[in-house]
Parts: sequence; C-alpha cells; structure tokens
Amino acid sequence: MNYLVRTNLTMNNKSSQNSKLNGIFLIHKETGVTSHDVVFSLRKIVKDKQVGHIGTLDPLADGLLVCLVGEAVKLSDYLMGSDKRYQLTLKLGVETDTWDITGKVLKTSDKTVDVDTVNKAVLQFSGKQVLPIPMYSAKKINGQKLYDIARNDDSMENFEGPLKDMNFWDVKILNINLPEVTVEFWCSKGSFVRSWIHCLGKTLGVGATMVQLRRLDIGSYSLSKAISLDELRQTVPVDVQGKSFFLTSWQALENYQTLALDATEANKLRSGLVSYSLSDRILKLNTTGFLFCFLETHLVAILNVDSSFIPAKISVNRVFVAS
Repeated sequence: MNYLVRTNLTMNNKSSQNSKLNGIFLIHKETGVTSHDVVFSLRKIVKDKQVGHIGTLDPLADGLLVCLVGEAVKLSDYLMGSDKRYQLTLKLGVETDTWDITGKVLKTSDKTVDVDTVNKAVLQFSGKQVLPIPMYSAKKINGQKLYDIARNDDSMENFEGPLKDMNFWDVKILNINLPEVTVEFWCSKGSFVRSWIHCLGKTLGVGATMVQLRRLDIGSYSLSKAISLDELRQTVPVDVQGKSFFLTSWQALENYQTLALDATEANKLRSGLVSYSLSDRILKLNTTGFLFCFLETHLVAILNVDSSFIPAKISVNRVFVAS
C-alpha cells in the first residue's frame, strides 16, 4: 500500500544533471560480458565508484540488468526479491556439466521426441517445483561455493546440487524447431533456469542444455525501457531527464510501501531517531514490513515495522544522505 499522494508531488530530474546521480539504470546487458563488466563500465560512464547491480546475469545471457548508482546502492537488498521473466532456448539431446552450451559435453542422445511430447512435458514444469541446483553456480553449501566443489571433484558424474524449492508460471512455448525449443516464463527469486531445462531433458529421456537466455523483466522493471552501454556512452555527460532507462528512488519504489514525512520527522530520521508522533502515525497505518520514507521526492530512510510485537516494533534499517 502506498501512503504518499504522488500526484501532488513532482520529480526534479534537472538537479540530477548538476549533481551526483542517485537512482537506478535499466541496462541491456549484451551476450559475452559479465555483470561485473557492466558495473565497471557504468562506473566510468557516470564517473562514480558507487555502482552495483541486482540479479546477476551469466556471460551467456543478455537482457535486463538493474544497476544502482549513488545512494541507491543501499536499496540492493530490498529489491533483490523481485520475480523475473525470461526467454530461453534449449537444445534437446545434449547434456553438459554446466547445464548450458558453454560446458563440457557429458552425454548426447539420438533418441527422438515428437512435438506433442515436448509440449506436454514443458507444461508439467509449470508451478512450484523441487529441483536440483546446478553445481556450476555461486550457491554456497557449508560456506563453499558449488562451482568450487565441481571444479575440484573429478569424480562427479551428474553435477546435480542440493534440491531447492522453485516456482515457474506463465510458461509459454514460443517455438519448437527440434532439437531446439524456445520458452518464456516468470520465476521466483532463487529459481534456476538451467535447473528447469535440465529436469525437462531428464523427463523427456534425452537430456537438454541451455543455448540462449534473455531476461525480459525484473519485477516492474522492463527490458523494453533499458539502454545498452554503447548507447549510454553516446549521451556523456549522461542526461537522465525524462529518460525511461533511469529511475530515481522515488520512481523505482512506486510499487512498494512508502510514507510521506514532514521536515521535522525527516531530520530526526536522518539521525536514526523515530519521533513519537511518527511512530504513532505508523502504528495507526496497521502495516508491516519495510516502509520507505520520503521527504517530498527524496528518500530519507527505510524503516522495518515488525507486527509480531504488540504494539508493532519500528526500527531504522537504512538512512540516506540528503540530496
């Protein structure tokens, strides 16, 4: 729920041009570069070391990478839980150790499957699933990354990691040109596209591996509004006024719980203090979870409202530098 009257407030992008940028860039990452490569390049473009990203994309993949600049990097943990939409192409009859086409081929199959069988199998993998994590992933088990275990264990045969709850929905088959199949779906945080492909291949009895991957959306952020690094370099010095590829914190948090502050409340919050009047106002909202607090269009602080206490416990999670 939103407790700000947004229609009565206007965003001043002009000031962003004349001072340090604070906000979110929607970047179209190209195939062949890492997410860190994008961050490194963006730091050079905006001339600021304070740049990060949410939702890593492997070099094989292209598509939407959400990059945070300036004070907005503090939002990273709060935006990480967003659902994601992908378009992918898989190849049947091939299994690799990484579960994508960049890996070492472990098995091939000459067995054929028909289009109807593929259609039925794909739809079986819609909804909540319990699937193995790829061993070639950064997921940690007992403090050790799975890809380190995989690289150091020559005896591994199936490269299946621990089982994990995953969720996939709005599964659509875009094209079947056997042995390749192109699919689109939404998935929850922590779901592995390669796991979905690997288990589909097992179900069909021929194996499968990923050959292409494009991320289309992260929550409400869309690839259709993103800009490539090459295009962004052409706008240097970067002009973000009215551009769809740049969101201030005010714009980026439009679909989150937000609260309007007055100047006195904002000044106290910047010192890490929640005034009695603000606390009373929040308790009357009967809300829970994270609350993003703004003075006009400027993000001041993130509060956490824990309703498991009576009355609810209000704590300051993050404070932002005044811009």
